[in-house]
Amino acid sequence: MKNLFAFMKTDEEEPKEQSIYLLSLVAILILVLTDKVCERFLPGYSIPGSENLLIKIYMSIITIAAAVLIACKKITFSFSCFKVEKGSGFKMRLLETVIVLVLYAAVLAGYRLYKNTVDPVTAAKPFFGLYLDQRFRWFYPVSALWQELLIKPLWQDNVSRAMKSKWKTLIFIGLFFCILHMHFPIYYMAAAGVLCFLTGILYEKDRNIWCVWLLHFVMGFLPKAFGL
Repeated sequence: MKNLFAFMKTDEEEPKEQSIYLLSLVAILILVLTDKVCERFLPGYSIPGSENLLIKIYMSIITIAAAVLIACKKITFSFSCFKVEKGSGFKMRLLETVIVLVLYAAVLAGYRLYKNTVDPVTAAKPFFGLYLDQRFRWFYPVSALWQELLIKPLWQDNVSRAMKSKWKTLIFIGLFFCILHMHFPIYYMAAAGVLCFLTGILYEKDRNIWCVWLLHFVMGFLPKAFGL
């Protein structure tokens, strides 16, 4: 009887495992198709200047697809990622995150000073600016949180249950996030994959979204702020 129950449980879990892999493949297909549709029907659309527009359209479609799968109980999603549990060490992780970001900002500032000496175009830009007048720039904090909610509580948690291996899961979501930035330059793709892998490690500690969101937002926002 015990073996029968275990067998029945496996049968129930299998569709959920298949669903998250299927959603991953469909997500990549949707990204490619969204790009092609934008090129065909949006006047003046071009990949180099419209990455953020593509991301917004793509994430909207994926969010709807994920919501349908969650409603059908094919995958799961928990809003507990917003909770800060007492005794979870959140304050220490937040402090570590802030230290990393301060060092990151210092490196960017140093690189900007170097670029000022070798590149007149860079030197002509303000040393620091928010550039909120640029397309979708003001929306980036929300966009970063939106992406992290899709990648961490949705993909990482469901892939973790399917793979039952922390490191295989982290590699999977890192590669997946890298592929989702296929319309960016190759160095940007690689950086996105590495960042997703590292923030995935951080998320594994307590399934909390706030520190990984802060890393994602600041690391993506500051380079342009420094005119790089």
